[in-house]
Amino acid sequence: MKYKVGDVVLVETFAGPKVHVRLKKRILKPKNGWGADGWDAQLIYKKEVDTLRKNGVPYKKDTKPVVFVFDWHIIKRKR
Repeated sequence: MKYKVGDVVLVETFAGPKVHVRLKKRILKPKNGWGADGWDAQLIYKKEVDTLRKNGVPYKKDTKPVVFVFDWHIIKRKR
């Protein structure tokens, strides 16, 4: 599936819970090196940030951090 900047997607996290993010910028791996394709994205819901904090992710309270999302972590597009 093709995604574009501004899409809201549901993603799987390494910490366990699934969260909603808004895609900000596409990141492609370099042709001649290590890396992975993915997106810079921003968490949307503070409640989901709190859930990640309870699972050990060191985010500050009442923030919506920018995160990196691997292509294979995206489950589906919302809306």
